[in-house]
Amino acid sequence: MELFLSFTLSTLISVVLMPFLIKSAKYLGMLDEPDERKVHTQAIPRCGGLGLSFATLTTILILAPLEPPFSGLLVGGAIIVLFGLLDDILNLNYKWKFFGQFVAVIFVLQQGIYLRFLPFFGLDEAPLWITYPLSFIFVVGVTNAVNLSDGLDGLAAGIMLMTLAAVAFFADYVGGKDLALIALAIIGGILGFLRFNSHPAVVFMGDTGSQFIGFMAAFLCIYLVDNVYVTLNPALPLLLLGLPVLDTLMVMSQRIYIGKSPFSPDKRHIHHRLLALGFSHAEAVSCIYALQSVFLLAAFILRYQSDLAVLGCWGLICASILLFFFWATQTGWLVRPERDPSDRRRGVLRRFDWLYWACRLYIEFGLLIYLWVMIVAMYKSFHLFSESGPFFLASLLGSALLVFLFKRPLLNSIIKLCVYITATFSGFILTSDHFNNPYIDIGVAAYLTILMVVIFVGIRVTRRNVFSFSTQDLLISLFAVAAVLLSDTPFPVNFLFKLLCLAYGVEYLFNFPLRSYKLLKVSALLSGLMVFSVLSLGYDAKSDVFAPESSLSYFAIFPDSP
Repeated sequence: MELFLSFTLSTLISVVLMPFLIKSAKYLGMLDEPDERKVHTQAIPRCGGLGLSFATLTTILILAPLEPPFSGLLVGGAIIVLFGLLDDILNLNYKWKFFGQFVAVIFVLQQGIYLRFLPFFGLDEAPLWITYPLSFIFVVGVTNAVNLSDGLDGLAAGIMLMTLAAVAFFADYVGGKDLALIALAIIGGILGFLRFNSHPAVVFMGDTGSQFIGFMAAFLCIYLVDNVYVTLNPALPLLLLGLPVLDTLMVMSQRIYIGKSPFSPDKRHIHHRLLALGFSHAEAVSCIYALQSVFLLAAFILRYQSDLAVLGCWGLICASILLFFFWATQTGWLVRPERDPSDRRRGVLRRFDWLYWACRLYIEFGLLIYLWVMIVAMYKSFHLFSESGPFFLASLLGSALLVFLFKRPLLNSIIKLCVYITATFSGFILTSDHFNNPYIDIGVAAYLTILMVVIFVGIRVTRRNVFSFSTQDLLISLFAVAAVLLSDTPFPVNFLFKLLCLAYGVEYLFNFPLRSYKLLKVSALLSGLMVFSVLSLGYDAKSDVFAPESSLSYFAIFPDSP
């Protein structure tokens, strides 16, 4: 549960900070002006990286052990954030950016995170005079690769989200709790940012965010294969960070070939090439997500294989991508001759006007019922009235006041987060194991399946300009497929199913301004606050024990996995 808390706390901080930072971007001097290299046409705040990194570092500071090497990683990340922030505000010369990266990387290397084992060096540690320079080049290269790949809405953040999820999976699989906790804290910060960065984005992460997540991901990949899971192939970070590395090597080599500086700006990146081939903004990002998932799948399959197999596979995937672009350029291939902007959602369902309203009402009251079942289940299981009655009543009153006094969009973001938290926690509570009733799982699954069918019908009868799928939906789908394929037990599958049903339900409803959904919002806030009260009072998911006497030290009592 400590991992769950790390993810949740970081996401909450990030989601809450973003609207305030967006409104303050003009006064902070953090606006990204359009130019010939960029795809946006108006000034957009680039302060998202500040919120993302603050959420991550705060969560790590609270939950992670503050001792080497993690204390060094925390300081190094803070240095990257500082120089990135100065760059976003003052547009620093690239030499200052490299100076900040140099200081941060050297500091973390001295704390003990570096490439100890290298491909083709066998099982012995390589000499320091080789490992230190290679580690430095790798981390600085990845940091700048992620920075350079941040050219479309949700692109760099989504790629790093996938990479860090793979790191968290590998780490948790072998008991590397601290590494998984830090990876999940970064994932939470990224998710809170992506909520505002998916196309069309209202905020960019800027150099602060892109350098920070690249820097942290590079060092976490190194720590995974050299400290936590030494039986992994030492070349695995190349696959975990496959697409940013390929993109940067490809672009820089082409610039050098034509006699330009490798750091000169142009439109040679993979996302620029996909746009030139006729892909839409969202399609280009989705293609890059799919390509990165190929690298990650190869990393999982080849995690114990030989150095030659890992490096050969990385080279084969890279060569295939480059050959595709070469072929497309030579033949003049386009994904479609011309864009068809028409709404393709036509068919039999559109003939029934009542479906549009019926689906909305069913989803609204379906979510309400589920939330109140969770509220009652937490009350019955944890005796919140007897243990924390004033807190519960204050939560109910506070939820109502928030809904009636505060306006969108911040309130809606908090409410959605509360729904996600409740859905996540229901994976522990609304189960047959918890209630010793074999019919609980069947009943909950049937109820949510019907809800998901109604959501699908509602989407089909709704125009795209009201509700449409985004690149975030593709990320969610990829994670769901990964959970099904990688899980040894049914728990992650059931857990994700509950999360997806409630998440899509609330996302669908909140796209309609026709109703205020005040009862639903009060219920969501109350259930979310109850989950936090249960966590703060102490809940051991492994032994299913509620221990309110441990509330003062709850960070130490949660097990690392459910």
